[in-house]
Amino acid sequence: MEEQAKKKFIMKIGIISFMVLILIFWILNIRNVFQGNPSINNVQKTTESQKLQADFNQAIDKMSQSLDKISATNEKLKTASSSLLSELMAGINNIASSTNNSSTFLATSSLSEASSSPLVEVPASSTPINDSCPPYINCMPSVGEARPCQIPVGCEGITQIAY
Repeated sequence: MEEQAKKKFIMKIGIISFMVLILIFWILNIRNVFQGNPSINNVQKTTESQKLQADFNQAIDKMSQSLDKISATNEKLKTASSSLLSELMAGINNIASSTNNSSTFLATSSLSEASSSPLVEVPASSTPINDSCPPYINCMPSVGEARPCQIPVGCEGITQIAY
């Protein structure tokens, strides 16, 4: 039993000494963490910031020039499209005015012909209406038996489905 206690004591001593060693190195390293890096001085920091600012300003200038070119192009397109539309409207009005005269001539000539000829009735549809078709099919969901929701054959254009 005494041997087991001796092994535990040696293990505790080893762990505590290892922890103290880590603590000492950590405390010695803290001094280096809080000290500034002497290789970089304020002059280098300011020149780097000035260089970054100059690059940023240059990029902004390029973007503004590009936006100016785009807005100029948009203005040219607007004027070109408006002139094209006005030319198209003038052409359409010209065609409409020239066809208006001929269409009134055709309309007056067809009216005179219609008054001299007798009227003939034309049937509305040549297909017979199926009287056995329901006007609608109720397909609402309900409790109990399911309803068939198919339109009968021959009633495709007549019967409607109600949901």
